[in-house]
Amino acid sequence: MQLISNWKDALKMSSVQTGGAIAALGIAEQLMPQLQAVLPPVAYGVLGLLVMIARVIAQKKLST
Repeated sequence: MQLISNWKDALKMSSVQTGGAIAALGIAEQLMPQLQAVLPPVAYGVLGLLVMIARVIAQKKLST
């Protein structure tokens, strides 16, 4: 497996942050089932699209 050259900056990447938010929501939903009524299943699809969009957008915070 080959890591990207700036792997140490991964937490600054919008796509990693959005993916982390999706993971946190999934864990919270398992720990608190009442959240399933608040967050419809389609929300995960929308959040997944946000990860893909965030992955292709240039991020100025990484160029410093």
